Amino acid sequence: MVARKKVFLKKVPLFSDIGGDELKQIAEVTSERFYRKGTYLFFENEPGNALFIIISGLVKIYKSDISGKTKTLSFLRENDFFGEMSMLDEEIRSASAQVLEDTRIYILHRSDFQKKLMHNPSICIKIMRTLSARLREADRQIQNIVFRNLPGRVAQTLIDMADKYGRKTKEGTLIDLKLTHQELAEMVETAREVVSAILGQFRTAECINIDKHYITITNKKELSTWIT
Repeated sequence: MVARKKVFLKKVPLFSDIGGDELKQIAEVTSERFYRKGTYLFFENEPGNALFIIISGLVKIYKSDISGKTKTLSFLRENDFFGEMSMLDEEIRSASAQVLEDTRIYILHRSDFQKKLMHNPSICIKIMRTLSARLREADRQIQNIVFRNLPGRVAQTLIDMADKYGRKTKEGTLIDLKLTHQELAEMVETAREVVSAILGQFRTAECINIDKHYITITNKKELSTWIT
């Protein structure tokens, strides 16, 4: 079990520079959990004392307001980690996490994680890089919402997701996530019906194809013209 964990953790960017003995020690204090689709891992404003590393599956990170309105921040997959902010500052969770597919996760608790931080500066550097990347992504999302009209928001979000999750096909670039219209609406902060109508316009303009909730960008140049 420990050997299998060690092999996997070595592939996770957060731990890739750690030597064999140290990595073995991390593997020994890491627990594995399985979560069914739809499970909530934690909620915003709850205490947080663990780091989560995705072995397989899909997790949504999101925020909600008191009215129940939801803003999706990101989708995380294999080798991604989350929960690091509460691990570092010992404050409450800044967002919620929900499992969108059956998912396996490694969990590393705060006391064990902080010990490893003290002896492995490379982990600190990689966490800072990840936090910086996530802040930049948050800035892009804010800019998208504040400065663009609704078709532009949807178009930019699809292009950004294709850059992150895209897989080349004969048709174009497949966004390799099963996205509902509601989930996309939560990303651009509008109603599901509005997103459905905009996606219909994109299909009519032959910018995208949709098959069983999978979106393929067939003409990125044309789709980009909607971004204003």
